[in-house]
Order: sequence, then C-alpha cells, then structure tokens
Amino acid sequence: MRVEYVAFDSFGVKSSCVKIETGDCVIVIDPGIASETGSFPLTPDEKRSLRRRYEGAIRHACSESEVIVLTHYHYDHHIPDRRLYKDKTLLVKDPWNFINRSQKGRAEALLDDLEADIRIADGKAFNFGSTRVLFSKPLWHGTEGTSLGYVLTVEVQHKGEKILYTSDVDGPVLKETTDIIVDANPNVIILDGPPTYLLGYIMAYYNLARSILNICRLLEETETDLFILDHHALRDYRYMDLLQEAYEKAEVLGKSLCTVAELLGERPKVLEGYDKNGPTRWRTWRPFGKREIIDVLKNAVENKLVHREWLKKARELLYE
Repeated sequence: MRVEYVAFDSFGVKSSCVKIETGDCVIVIDPGIASETGSFPLTPDEKRSLRRRYEGAIRHACSESEVIVLTHYHYDHHIPDRRLYKDKTLLVKDPWNFINRSQKGRAEALLDDLEADIRIADGKAFNFGSTRVLFSKPLWHGTEGTSLGYVLTVEVQHKGEKILYTSDVDGPVLKETTDIIVDANPNVIILDGPPTYLLGYIMAYYNLARSILNICRLLEETETDLFILDHHALRDYRYMDLLQEAYEKAEVLGKSLCTVAELLGERPKVLEGYDKNGPTRWRTWRPFGKREIIDVLKNAVENKLVHREWLKKARELLYE
C-alpha cells in the first residue's frame, strides 16, 4: 500500500487526512481541516497560509480518490463542500444513530440527496478487489459519555498489510478502544493522541494518565512496526514532556513512535513555532512522569472516578 499523509496537525493545521492507494482503489480518510487553536505558536497569517495550502492538498487528494471515508462529522475531519464527494463511494459514520445533535445536522446537510454511493460503515467491512476496509462499532470520542459523540476507527487491509486509523479516540483513553486496536495488530497505527491543550478544561489529568497507559499497552502488546502519534497531541508544544512515559516505553522496546512531520524528516510546526515565536498559553510546566501518573490515578480512584484496576495497570506498565 502507498500511504500519503495529506494534512496533519504536525504540519500546522487541524487535520488527520490520509490517502491510501492499494492498486484496487484510492481511499481518502477524513478530508477535513480547520485552523489551529489560539495557543498554537504561529501567527494568524501563518495559520491562514497553512490552512490554504493543506486544504488545497486535501481537495486534490479527494479528486484522485474513488472511496472517501468519514469517521465522524467534525470539520477537521470533513470539508462541508458537497462537490468533493459527488460520484464517490462514501463509507460514512451512521448519520442517524450514535451521533450527537450537532453532528447529525452536519451529516444531513452533507449527505441529503448527494449524488454519491453512500454506505453506512458502523461495524461493517467493505471489499474493493483484494482491498478490505473494516470499521469499528461506534466508539466514544474520548471518554465515556462525552458530549462530543462517537467516531469509527478504520482498518485498511491489502495483501497481508494492515493500517489502522484511530480517528478521534483521544489517546485512546478507554480500555475498550485499546482492546480493539490490540486485537487488530496492524503494521501501522495512526493515533490521534490525547488533547493535552484542553487539560483542566475538557480533559482531566487522570484521563491523560489513562491515555498514556493505553499507548504503552499498544507498544507492548502489538507487533506494530510504526506508531504515528499526531493530531490532538500536536496542538501543544509541551507534548513530549507530557507524554514522556510513552516515548520512553517506545525507546525501551525499540519501536518507532513519531509524528507525521518527523516521519517525513521535518520538525513539527508546533515546536518550530515555539522556537521561532516563543510560548503562548504555557510558560512553565513539569513533565508528566511515573510519579505524577500514579498520584493522579490514586486521587481518581479515591474519588471513584476510575476503577482501581487502572492503578494496578500503571504500576505494571511503568515499573515492571
């Protein structure tokens, strides 16, 4: 399979758009884009310029595709321009079930009377010649009960090779989601990572701890060759310090854990911007290491926010 990483947060835009060519078909996954957050250390002009550049790349990728996948209906995962999808085979998140109100409205606006071969993908598999595209059941967009709704993970298989795209599972933060990825045991995993830029607002530190432990599980329990960590995680210039335990686990195991930019030999824009323009929202911070992970999980267990099993798993993964 030939993989083109069309647009990602490590390039300086909110996106995680992938183009996969198998010989049977050309598949584009989640052709969406948005400008980076206010805390992203680039100037408004730089952000606008990058958005224009990569929106053009996404549109071009769609023009070359036969199949387009929409794992959910947030704008950084789909451009709401119906012309992009005309006459394509669309494998989409169910627009009526396991969906929140805002995404349901966006799905209806995009899909109603659209001239395309629209197929509901939740929990299903599709064959295109010797290429197989498999979807998870609806999974939480992050933590249990989140108002952000549900997403689908996507696995593309061709001639014994497997690529798994996690969509927006915030890490993954949930054990159930991690189990699905472990069972798939793909060659390449494209992880969205935890949205650390939302810590103390939408994301709690104990959920960051769970995300780190689940990434460590994926590193330990799969035979995956390449782990790409991008999207949410690359909106925060502190990401390497906050996710240091995952990076250390990868190093110990001799596995590759990198951003798309680094895979292509480039420096992530969030670090490039920090070096050039200085800090924005966070001027001082501490690494989120073993001790911090254990402490926040102890507090979460005491307050009945998570099961005690998470504390046991943390000690196993981080100290054994």
